[in-house]
Amino acid sequence: MPAKPAPISITEPAARSHPFWSGAFRPLFLLAGILALVAVVWWVAGYVHGITVPSLGTPSFWHAHEMIFGFGGAAIGGFLLTAIANWTGRPPVAGPKLMALTSAWILGRLVIGFAENLPPLAVIFGALAYFVFLIALGARELIAARALKNMRVLAVIGIIALFDGLFVASCLDVIALDPAMLYQTAILTIILLIALIGGRVIPAFTRNWMQREQISAPLPVLFGRFDMVCLASIALAIITVIITPDAALPGYVLLMAGVLHGVRLMRWRGVHTWREPIVAMLHLGYFWVPVGLGLLGASMIWPDVIGSRDALHGLTGGAMACMIIAIAGRAALGHTGRELRASMMLNAAFGLIWFSTLFRIAAGQSNAHYVTILAIATLMWVGGWLAFLIGYGPVLLGPSQKKTGGIPVR
Repeated sequence: MPAKPAPISITEPAARSHPFWSGAFRPLFLLAGILALVAVVWWVAGYVHGITVPSLGTPSFWHAHEMIFGFGGAAIGGFLLTAIANWTGRPPVAGPKLMALTSAWILGRLVIGFAENLPPLAVIFGALAYFVFLIALGARELIAARALKNMRVLAVIGIIALFDGLFVASCLDVIALDPAMLYQTAILTIILLIALIGGRVIPAFTRNWMQREQISAPLPVLFGRFDMVCLASIALAIITVIITPDAALPGYVLLMAGVLHGVRLMRWRGVHTWREPIVAMLHLGYFWVPVGLGLLGASMIWPDVIGSRDALHGLTGGAMACMIIAIAGRAALGHTGRELRASMMLNAAFGLIWFSTLFRIAAGQSNAHYVTILAIATLMWVGGWLAFLIGYGPVLLGPSQKKTGGIPVR
């Protein structure tokens, strides 16, 4: 009896999206780098040369919003969704969902850029759309995997989103709150998130490297009770800034927090990592957390010595930007199957941004040469982010080289 012929399938293979949409770290880290250039160069050009700059009440508030909630928000989303995939063992958020999230972020940049010409409520809702979508995606993944212990990260991001809405509303005179107090507390909340995440990944990555290289030295101290005290010190600083923004009390709390986080950093044994830049830059980036907290505290106690805006750059240009470069560079390599080895471009990017923070703080201390030193800091900042985009843009845009295991930190 003749065998039946095999059925012929005419089903088309499922369409695959571009590798760029395979993980949140790709579009969001890339967009964070682009905005880091645009928001700084545009604002400095407006300040020095009088070029028209978007205004959120004032051009300075637009600049502050985009660097805190736009730049910082994109980096937070890129890390969060990448880490959640590893924490839960679920496939990463990709494809249409990631495209929608990225579109929400771009929408936020547009409504903030045209805030003066739009209804205030439209600006507020447009600015918050990205954070609401990000939290919803993160909660969905964590609930599906029953990884509820990581909801605390989403809680901190929710507070950042709250400050975003309040800051925009205050800039547009919808509510009678001080915008400067709101962006200070928003920055401190992002630093709290960096301290929470950094306290997990920095000692773990350092310990793994020291064991692999057989470094004969005490290993980094992993997350414990002392770390909880360090986190509580930042939370206390946020509360005191909100309750008594014009008093010296928040300054003393911030100085205390700076000391605690300085001790915390030393417990991670970063002094042994000088041979491996991709590990060392995590410690050098976190260095700006205690320094920035201390400078901000000093600006509240001795305002004639250092201004709060200059001090805040230790936390934004220093802690935020340097930790973003360190984490984004590592993610770009590790999650596309490449060797975890810092390239010349990543080293250049990190070094330029790290030193640009020094010059930006120094600019505020030199009235006679303010514009000159600010220009040096700006050129270093621009050079650093150009180096990142040139070196890692192709990695973020291109295909992975092999299957990767994600971020091995719980």
